[in-house]
Amino acid sequence: MSDSESIKKMLRSVLQSSKAGVSISTLQSEYRSLCGESIPLRKLGYSQLEDYLRSIPSVVRLEHRMGEMKCFAAVCRETAHIAELVAKQKSSKKSGRSQFVNCKMRFKPSNPYMLNGRRHLFLTSGLCLCKGLYIYMKKSDESGLWMSKLSEVYSEMFGQKLHPQALVDLKKWTHIVMVGHLLYIPPLFIIPPSNKVADHLIFPPLPPKPCVLPRILVSAEVRERLKELLSKYRQGLWAHALPKLFMDTYKTPFPEHVLNNLSLLLDICTVEYPMPHDKKKAILYNSSIADMEATYSQESQQCRSHPLPSGLEVLGPMVPPCLVLPSEQYPSVLITDAKGSNAVTVRYVGENYSNAQEAMEEAMQSFYSQSSTHHPLSKPVVGQLVAVRGEDGEELARAQVMEVTTLNRFKVYYVDYGFSVETSGTNLLELHQDFLSLPFQAISVRLAGLEAFSSHPLVLSTLDKLAVGKILLMETLEPCQHNETPVALLYDTSQADDININSICLKVLQDVTMNNPLTVNATYRDVHVTNVCADGIIYCQLPSRGTARLSKLLEETETFFISQMTSESLVSRPFSGKFCLARYKGMWSRVEITNMYGNRVIEILYIDLGVTATVEVTDLREIPPLFLKNFTIIPPLAIKCRLADVTVPEGDWSPEAVLWVKEAVLGSEDCKMKVTYWDLLVYMYLFIGADSQELDKSINHQLAQSELWQKLTTQNNHNTIISNNSSVDTGNIAQTLTRSPYWPNRNKYSTKPCGDIHLILLPVFFQPGQNMDVFVPVACHPGYFVLQPWQDLHKLVVLMGEMILYYNQTLKTNPAPHIQRGEIYAAKIVKNWHRVQVKGILSNGLVSVFELDYGKHELVRSTLLRPLIEEFRQLPFQAITAQLAGTTQQHWSEEASMLFRNHVEDRALVALVESVSEVKGEMWERKLTVYLVDTTLEDKDLWIHSIMADISGELSSAA
Repeated sequence: MSDSESIKKMLRSVLQSSKAGVSISTLQSEYRSLCGESIPLRKLGYSQLEDYLRSIPSVVRLEHRMGEMKCFAAVCRETAHIAELVAKQKSSKKSGRSQFVNCKMRFKPSNPYMLNGRRHLFLTSGLCLCKGLYIYMKKSDESGLWMSKLSEVYSEMFGQKLHPQALVDLKKWTHIVMVGHLLYIPPLFIIPPSNKVADHLIFPPLPPKPCVLPRILVSAEVRERLKELLSKYRQGLWAHALPKLFMDTYKTPFPEHVLNNLSLLLDICTVEYPMPHDKKKAILYNSSIADMEATYSQESQQCRSHPLPSGLEVLGPMVPPCLVLPSEQYPSVLITDAKGSNAVTVRYVGENYSNAQEAMEEAMQSFYSQSSTHHPLSKPVVGQLVAVRGEDGEELARAQVMEVTTLNRFKVYYVDYGFSVETSGTNLLELHQDFLSLPFQAISVRLAGLEAFSSHPLVLSTLDKLAVGKILLMETLEPCQHNETPVALLYDTSQADDININSICLKVLQDVTMNNPLTVNATYRDVHVTNVCADGIIYCQLPSRGTARLSKLLEETETFFISQMTSESLVSRPFSGKFCLARYKGMWSRVEITNMYGNRVIEILYIDLGVTATVEVTDLREIPPLFLKNFTIIPPLAIKCRLADVTVPEGDWSPEAVLWVKEAVLGSEDCKMKVTYWDLLVYMYLFIGADSQELDKSINHQLAQSELWQKLTTQNNHNTIISNNSSVDTGNIAQTLTRSPYWPNRNKYSTKPCGDIHLILLPVFFQPGQNMDVFVPVACHPGYFVLQPWQDLHKLVVLMGEMILYYNQTLKTNPAPHIQRGEIYAAKIVKNWHRVQVKGILSNGLVSVFELDYGKHELVRSTLLRPLIEEFRQLPFQAITAQLAGTTQQHWSEEASMLFRNHVEDRALVALVESVSEVKGEMWERKLTVYLVDTTLEDKDLWIHSIMADISGELSSAA
């Protein structure tokens, strides 16, 4: 069935459920609640919903009623009996939207689990059944409907077969039907062609009991202010952050009764509970219409109409379609021009872009060279699209006329390359409509964080040196409004360390003379030690001109926020490398965003203190425009130092050593620093309260001679494997740490530890014949890979954000627990916190762990493990081990394993469960045998086991 026919069937299902018709203004949201996506008007060739509806009179009938356009299901021979049933329904006294299954999945640009291509049809057929049953059961007989007849009824209603998965999921749809059984036979999940079927009766749901609540109103002022806040946080706002945010912004408390009854806000926002067991944690989103237009519509994400870099409107009857953005988060782009940070011209590089353009230009060259009827344009006008012949007379490209310079001389803009040239009028030819099907390849972007310095000479020279003419990676920030120039970050990954071009441009504006210059063997007084890190790095502030100026600016900012703060001061579009403000010990301080976990949890660095912290995005504030330039020119005041002549142990210092140094130097009013040398770090001696600078009186010497330091260095000389029972399976650990060559590269809470791991909720039980959307984070070979059920991935993202926020804020105050093999913990791996199981313990402080949500084996330091509190044990573990069905091989070659990984790893697929195997060990462990299907191709579904069978045959033949 074609996509257009499928859309018609879904649309007919939406309309048939409503006797009074569906308003055209709410039809998109009703359709989305059924199908999980909006009607793809652009794909169907329409820009307006009404135009599309009028083109399908066999499906939709439009009428004007009570001053608005209503949509009704058109009656045909196939649906006449359904229309008759609906017409006999009693009118519902309930108002508002129909209570359909809501399978909306919010779009998350930074989320790797993003589906490409078509919607998975297994989910769609289930939703269609859900809607059809809602229609049919409203007037079904009191004795119910036998499940054995359900497939027949479904075929009559929708003209297609019912997928067996719907019968498995039917019992879950209690708000649609009630399922009972009269006869017990062991359940068969795929109905076989026999008479031994477990038959069930299906009934309409019981009507809900009326609930009379006192009417409590929310004032219009509060509602408007809440709408304003939600418009700033379009990716969602946690309800618990509302009181403080409301007070800071509007200097008035948020009504407590509204916070306790969020249903009062359902007409202006959507309320989501990502942790169903905790109703106190809710996320508020902008109204459904705004959400649909700004963040959910697939067309608005992948196909936006942006202004041309030339700045001119296109003249002509036909305009090329808008450019479809790449699906990857960091696509490669060629920087062709940079008139300023607000006008950077880029071209996407890749098969669907560069190759498509080359093919079009070859076709243009062939077309214009073979025809003798193509003469130069007689009167080109500004804004007109033309074909431009190169000065050599051979190359041809598309361009737009920008200016008439002199007689028969024109300035044209190459719309696929992003630069302008002056050429003779004899080189301008009429652009044939066949060459208007490819979108313009050059687009203009704005560099995030540099808006106020777009034309600064230092910014322009830096862009010309580091960006123009180079291929870089680009990250486009969300949300991006229709017709808005995209806001982007540029990265140069050609060096050992990635370079954030935006940050470099901002840092060249700093006035380095504001810092105190460093001199070897010089001694500096009145040094302020601001932080001592676990790895021995010490941050210091020296007296300087910048220190005095920054102190004054921060005082003025405090006054500004007290008297003039508005919602414009809220950080609504965070990104790595952004400079903004956050509170530190009650005072505003400059910070740089160093990492982001979703759109809510942010890791920051206080650049003048050298202190890192994890905060919520609602804790950040924009630097007021009035002070922005003054804040920008002051360099970071925290100098990164290390104690000279102190042997750095492997790994982090012990907590005792860090505490010893902190107690000695933090808060000292009489601290001196003697610089010995510097490269990336400043190596120095610290002296506290001593007039002389003899080395034996330095903090360096005292620490090196202390007993705790001797103990620390001694402990790092051992490197043997131990466990809690003094024995460990070294074979298993060796297998874990040295995987096969196909193993992928890895680049208010309850504080009850909950030691009983069996209190963890069991995962969803899988059944043979079940279809489900999955994500594959790890793939070794067809005999071993890891699945994550798609339906709970959003909950996992929320959970990890909560874990990062909780453990990063309590890491220093809560000591590491006694580690036991086989137990469950929270572990910090790179910059994220994961739920892990300990597999082995090493005496050098390392622990071998298995990520229970991602299926990866890692080595972490024991100091980075913490008890997994009960709050984070509610969501079932998401990593499910699996093997590929439809194959008989036990051993796979390197070539076959690599092919398999390329097709499935880090991909969203559909899994068809063939069998479920119990795994000896923990109760949550299961191993599935599944078929994997790639549904992203337009013309067919790709079954992975078929590919593996083909490659196995080819390798066998070659052998």
